[in-house]
Amino acid sequence: MNVAKVGLIGISGFGSIHLRSIEQLQGKMVDLRAIVATSYEKNKEVIDRLTSRGVKYYQDYRLMLENHKDLDFVAISTPIHLHAPMAIDAMERGFNVLLEKPPAVTIQDIDAIIETKRKTNRVCSVNFQNTSGKAFRRLLEYIKEGKLGRIKSIVGVGRWKRDESYYQRNAWAGKLIVDGNYVLDGTINNPLAHLLNNELIAAETSEENGGVPQKVTAEIYHGHKIEGEDTACVRIITKTGIEVYFYSTLCNREEESPYIIIEAERAKAYWTFANRFKIEYIDGTTEEFDGGHEDLFVNMYINMVEHLFEGKLLYCPLEITRNFVLASNGAFESSRCVYGIPDEYLEISYENGKIYTYIKNIKEIIDEATENKKLFSEIGVPWSRKTEPFDLTNYKKFNMFGQK
Repeated sequence: MNVAKVGLIGISGFGSIHLRSIEQLQGKMVDLRAIVATSYEKNKEVIDRLTSRGVKYYQDYRLMLENHKDLDFVAISTPIHLHAPMAIDAMERGFNVLLEKPPAVTIQDIDAIIETKRKTNRVCSVNFQNTSGKAFRRLLEYIKEGKLGRIKSIVGVGRWKRDESYYQRNAWAGKLIVDGNYVLDGTINNPLAHLLNNELIAAETSEENGGVPQKVTAEIYHGHKIEGEDTACVRIITKTGIEVYFYSTLCNREEESPYIIIEAERAKAYWTFANRFKIEYIDGTTEEFDGGHEDLFVNMYINMVEHLFEGKLLYCPLEITRNFVLASNGAFESSRCVYGIPDEYLEISYENGKIYTYIKNIKEIIDEATENKKLFSEIGVPWSRKTEPFDLTNYKKFNMFGQK
């Protein structure tokens, strides 16, 4: 049995999910050798528990890399703006990397990580865990085999709710820039990033360059009193002409399972975060698949270990996520700013000691936009702002919001 020696950088916040995944596989597929957390006091209970069984603790990730050169890979789950520099540093020091999403915020940073991976010949998988479910994997197989025919359009819808405390959980939540670094935290880059990434992976699986954004038109908004976005509509035309639509909000009245609709020559496919899909073929037949309950985070660790020791394909290799970063940058370039939704179209709700901001009729607005494949301004939403398409041909650098 192959057991990978692992180091984890970041154990609080989302890092706790990584730690939970590692501990489920401890002694079976992984062996946690070292952890990094900048604050001992904040993580005292976890650190003491792990060090009592021999796991080494560090406050500086560079010391961990220096003292544990035999690690098979390091997992990086740190604030978004640290992903790129830490991944590059780790690979340059000879380590394989499992990198939390998004892999980078800007196109220049994802290109720098890709170039480092190429130069060092290291492995880098990105923890877009929604690529690992059985239903999505099978759907990709069907697309690759041509069962659906050529894809014409892909629509993704994500409607969640988040309370005010969500934006107070750390220093970068809801921010565009923190400590002089891009974060662009919001539905596109963080909680619903999986949706857009899976759409583009499906498009790329259909045909070469099918997932590469060529032109992006986006409208980006916030209902919460934040710097970043919590609601967006995006139209992407890829290099091969596939239309990709992304509709998202964190100001919905209820938590819904995000979904993707794929329209192709021979079929229409529906996939959801609930690990299911349904395909309606033009000949009138249908097919459904339920992947059941899976721990998608654990799946990503298993996939990394099996790739390193058995050569299995990665679910989400670094290179394929470039399309996601490119689309994200194009969306901000098109919108040019994050538009605040006027208070008259918002509702503040106090529920069980929490404060929620809802955009009035956002569910119906997104339903109408989805059905017609339109942006909010194109269906006459009163608070919407019309934007212009942004051409991503030869796009090399994101440089907005006063950054240099």
